[in-house]
Amino acid sequence: MRLSRAALRAHLVEELLPLWARCGLDRAHGGYWNRLAADRKPTPDGFKRLLVHTRQIYAFSRGAELGAGDWAGAAAAHGLEFLGRFWDARHGGWFATTTDAGEPLDRRKDLYGHAFAIFALAEHHRITRSAESLERARATWAVVRDRLREPKAGGFWEGASEDWLPVDEPRRQNPHMHLVEALLALHVVAPAEGALAEAAKLVELLGSRWVDPATGALGELFTATWQPQPGPAGQIAEPGHGFEWVGLLHGFAELSGDSQARALARRLYAFAREHGVTPDGGVSDRVDRTGRVLDASQRLWPQTERLKAQATLLRAQPEAELRGELEAALARCASRYVDADGGWREHLSADGRALTDVQNASSVYHVVAAFGELLRVAG
Repeated sequence: MRLSRAALRAHLVEELLPLWARCGLDRAHGGYWNRLAADRKPTPDGFKRLLVHTRQIYAFSRGAELGAGDWAGAAAAHGLEFLGRFWDARHGGWFATTTDAGEPLDRRKDLYGHAFAIFALAEHHRITRSAESLERARATWAVVRDRLREPKAGGFWEGASEDWLPVDEPRRQNPHMHLVEALLALHVVAPAEGALAEAAKLVELLGSRWVDPATGALGELFTATWQPQPGPAGQIAEPGHGFEWVGLLHGFAELSGDSQARALARRLYAFAREHGVTPDGGVSDRVDRTGRVLDASQRLWPQTERLKAQATLLRAQPEAELRGELEAALARCASRYVDADGGWREHLSADGRALTDVQNASSVYHVVAAFGELLRVAG
């Protein structure tokens, strides 16, 4: 696959998104299936996920923005109609899962899922000007701000019970990273909500708590006071998340004028590139804080997050060497992960063997977001 606007757009609007519009929509009950099997038939899990619905609403909305046609907008509307089944009319917030028919199942209120609800709804409003989507995005941010904020150490609880009692779990940077993504999207369409200032607090935590001061590794699991979890869990670092923060930090810097955010992005990128990228250009799933590889298998999403980070840096400072590196990474990624019908393989071993034949709906978001950034630097 070439780094050209025509090729990138064609893949999204003529291959990947049409595949999921054909095979990933539940025509009987509404909403989206979580996964497709090798024959592209849904593999029902007995539940539907808030995360899948918010990510697919975003993906189809971006497809419509890129000129996919009425079918993409209709696929987004299909998910939006079902999305209301996840809303808790009594206590507020979104349930984590429903049954296939849309009855609440896992009634927990999850920070990760709420972050994506804000993000998808804000993006849908930006693209379509839907007043209802903006209202839902604002309501979601209000309930996260009021119910999940952790006032002592900063940040937010991982989640809560149906009636908003916080759960006692290890704290993760990942849901907070996506909350920053959501807050930046909300700020663009509703600057009076104070979302940018809240994002700044999380960026400060990133620099002071989540990034290892000695190595620049991005930690994953923490105690309630943002200390690394004891034992091996606290040593885990995922290069894909390091790459993922790069675009968010540049986006935050563009909106806030905070130049230190770009410096932090460079540090995260340097660690992920040095320790997470294999000699043949793949991105390993896990390393530790010193850079030692813990899991050499290669899921799809870290590969796309590397592409997105490279495109972000190229846009900020165009260099022939970086463009060449990006072109090579895109070609490798496409040759290994893209199937003949436009779907993407989910998980490969270090030597390129498929570790599953299932495709996850949640991964479409990563491809669409990465290609959106690639389109900004493509010829």
